[in-house]
Amino acid sequence: MEGSSPRQFARTELDTPVDIQIGKQTIRIASPSNNVSVGGLFVRRDDLKVGMPVHITIPVNSHSFEADGRVDTVSRAGSGIEFRSLSAAELENLYELIADLTIRGQAAA
Repeated sequence: MEGSSPRQFARTELDTPVDIQIGKQTIRIASPSNNVSVGGLFVRRDDLKVGMPVHITIPVNSHSFEADGRVDTVSRAGSGIEFRSLSAAELENLYELIADLTIRGQAAA
């Protein structure tokens, strides 16, 4: 991509699969190139549609991080998904996920 980066938050590589629910369909994406931040998620999947509402599930230790999101960008490289209206519990789970990834040595993306 040319120009300045639209990233607002630092990203961490994601070494666990991501389930994206679109309506009644669930897509599992397991790619070492996926990454996550406090603001959203990037997945190596280029067939999503901008503006599409999605529900995200990412395993975190013995439970899961879940959040509603919206597909914000799509390119040949993949799709950016913005988290929408995270509750305090969802935000805490997201921080736990990022901390766990950092402790395991996942690189900044």
